[in-house]
Formats: sequence, C-alpha cells, structure tokens
Amino acid sequence: MRRLILFLLFLIASVWVGIKLIHNPGYLLMVYQPWMIQMPLWFALLSLIIVFILFYLLIDSIDRLQFLWFRMKNWLRLRREHRSYSKTQQGLVKLIEGRWKKAENLLLSGATQSLEPLMNYLGAAKAAHELGAYDRRDRYIQKAYHLAPEADLAIGLTQAELALAQDQLEQAQATLNHLRQLSPHHPRILQLLEKVYVRLADWQNLLALLPALRKAKVLNAEQAVLFEKNIYCEILQAAYPKTRAELRAIWDNVPKAMKKNPDVVCAYVKGLLLEQNRFQANTLPDEETAREVEELIRRTLKYQWQPELAHLYGTLPFTNLNRQLVIAGAWLKLYGQKPELLLLLGKLCTQVQLWGKAKDYFQKCLNLSPNADASLAYGKLLEQLGETEEAMQKYREGLVQLASRVE
Repeated sequence: MRRLILFLLFLIASVWVGIKLIHNPGYLLMVYQPWMIQMPLWFALLSLIIVFILFYLLIDSIDRLQFLWFRMKNWLRLRREHRSYSKTQQGLVKLIEGRWKKAENLLLSGATQSLEPLMNYLGAAKAAHELGAYDRRDRYIQKAYHLAPEADLAIGLTQAELALAQDQLEQAQATLNHLRQLSPHHPRILQLLEKVYVRLADWQNLLALLPALRKAKVLNAEQAVLFEKNIYCEILQAAYPKTRAELRAIWDNVPKAMKKNPDVVCAYVKGLLLEQNRFQANTLPDEETAREVEELIRRTLKYQWQPELAHLYGTLPFTNLNRQLVIAGAWLKLYGQKPELLLLLGKLCTQVQLWGKAKDYFQKCLNLSPNADASLAYGKLLEQLGETEEAMQKYREGLVQLASRVE
C-alpha cells in the first residue's frame, strides 16, 4: 500500500511538471566562442540525468573489474599455496617413510612457493643428513635461520639432534648450551644435554644438570634417584686409577642418602680393593682398607641386599672367622638362600673346618644355579677330605662353567 501511494504521488508530480513545461518550456543557452548551444530546459535536465547514469555505470563497471581481478589474484595465490602445501605434505610423508631423496626434493619444491618454508627446510635438512649430504644439511639449516630467526629454538634443537646423530658431541653440546640460555627449563633441551653428557662420560656436568631435570619434570622422583645413583657409580668407577686418598675425597662428596645405596657402596668398595691393583693381582688389602670395606659392606647389607657386596665380603682377610660366620648367618635368615650368600657361608665354614656345613652350603648353592666359583671351592674341599673322584667331577663342572662364561 505504501509503495502504491508513493507511485501515485510520483505520477501526479510528473504530470504537473510536464504541464508546466508545455506552457513555459524555458531554454538553456551555452556560449563558448565560436560556438553557441541553445536547448529546451527539459532536454538539458534529461541529458544531465542520462550523463549521471552513464557515469555511475562506468564507475560501477570499474569497481566490478577490480573486484574480479582481486578474486582472480586470490584464486591464483590459493592455488599456488595448495600446490605448495600438497608438496610439503607429500614430502613429510616420504620423510616419515624413510624415503630420504624423494622427501628432500618434494620439501624443497614446496619451500619455493610456501609462505612459511621453515618446516620444509628443517625436513630437508633431516633428509640430507640421512643421505650423508652434510654440506646440504648445514646449508638448509642456515636458510632456516635466515628465513625464520625468531624460530631459533626449533632450528637449534634440530641442529643439535642431527649433530648428536652424527656423533658431533662437542658441536651438539655448544648448540644446546646456547639454547639453554634462551630457555633454561626446556624439557627437550635438557633431555638432549643428558644424552650428550652420558656419551661424553661427563659425569660432573650430568650431576649438575640433575636439579634442572627434576624441575622440568623430565624425571620423576623414582627416576631421579636411580639417575643420581648411576651418576655416582660412574664417578666412582671413573676414579679407579686414583689413589685411596682421592677415592675417599670423592666419597666424602657423595650425599648421605646415596652412601646408603648398595650399588654406590659397591662401586666405592671395588675402587678401594682395586687400588694399586691389589684386587686384580689377587693380593690381600691392608688391614685399614679391609676394616673399612668390611664395615661398609656389613652396614649396607644390614638393610639392603646386594649380591656383589656379598661376593666381595668373601674376599676379605678375616681375623675372627666365627664373628663373620654369625654375620653371614644373620644375612641368610634376613634374605633367604642366595647363591652368593651360600657360597660365602661355604667358604667360611671351610676355613673354620666345619666340613659338613661347608658341603651343605656349596651343594645348596649349586642347586640354585650353576656357579663356577662354588664348583671349584666345593672341589677343593672334597679334595682336602680325600674324596678325589667327586672333587674331579666338581672341578670339571667348574671349568665348563668358566669356559661358557668366557664365551
């Protein structure tokens, strides 16, 4: 209804204007030497309206052409990006499949048309590394640094991993130390540093890294304790050529909790016994060392079992064999029948001439598992008791077990 009223009003106005123009048409005169133009006023108005309409259509056509060109450019750009993305995706798939040459070519092709070619160059560096093309690998990493300097962390981690894989440990260490300055608690940086220090046998730096590994939650509480124990064992084992005083200085720096760990105690005890090649040369340690070792082993085995400590305990020179026999018997009640413990008891009983008990302990030890030391010690006992045939049998068993151990 509203539109109809507007249309009628427009129609009435048009008729009124037309009647007025018929009775008084008027004219428009334009003079521009040497020309002069004269036209009715209504024609001039109509011409002006037509010019405005044509001008509007021209401007609209130009806008439409610009929009069409913009859409064409966007389509071409998206098409290039799609092709680049497709090559990058194919290259990453080939990289995962281990088809290094194909992966390198596809990733490089995708990098030339990609807006963010960082992943292309890092993937190409990995592929070149696997192909043994280390110069190309380094060139791709440098391109990645140049194109995306803000991605220093990601590029550096890739560089360190590839250097580590090539056994370039010092280079990997330098890269990771630089990255650690940028991000001190980054888990991946700490994990790779741990691997580098382990392969360099740099136990002191690894020990210094342990708090950061804990803080970054790379290791849980149980793993951290095991890790720390292994580090101290390695530190003590690395110190074996040192003198007794140097070994004790290292032992003094071991935390109190770690001094109770049987594996750490075992590493220290072995170092004391190996000092000046005493243990390897089958010579007995001096009285002071023997007393320290005996006390350490006794105190440790009172709370935790460690088979190698029991074996080392049997090599010590004892002045009060009955006391040691009582101590070993207490361990037997505490931990049950262990091969190393039964062997120790057998040797102690032999030394105090308890032949029957010694034979019983040796036999129980051999019943648990083949044991060259037990067979030879049992054979020696039987030979002392005049049971030559049985002694020879045990000797043969011991030699067979020793031969299989060497193989």
